[in-house]
Amino acid sequence: MENTNPTETRIASIFKDENDIIIITMKDCGKVDEFDVLDVNLVLRTISENKSAYKILDARANWNMDKKAKEKAVLESTLNKTEARAIIVSNKIRATLLTFIQNFGKQGYPQKIFSNKKEAYDWIIMMKNKKQSTEV
Repeated sequence: MENTNPTETRIASIFKDENDIIIITMKDCGKVDEFDVLDVNLVLRTISENKSAYKILDARANWNMDKKAKEKAVLESTLNKTEARAIIVSNKIRATLLTFIQNFGKQGYPQKIFSNKKEAYDWIIMMKNKKQSTEV
């Protein structure tokens, strides 16, 4: 999970590691607007070569999205191809709460929330290996 040659945006550092996992690390950036969302999603599509990818979102920094950014994120999520996503948050209480809320929505892929980076990475690797073993 070594951070080599990341692409930096105003709100995030993004790279693909040696296991082809895309890691998005949010920055302490305050408000995220719709243009920030577009910027990050353009980087994601470029790094993934517009193919389906395994992603980790490290969301532990201090940031939040305005209304237009949330709307844009929903639209952009249909364009980004995701096999599975792990989200890292600051603590177990937040992870539990977000997991509960997540149960009311549906993604077209597995998603799990963690408070530990290693556990998130191990889970995303397990999801990738599981998919690869079913393709053989």
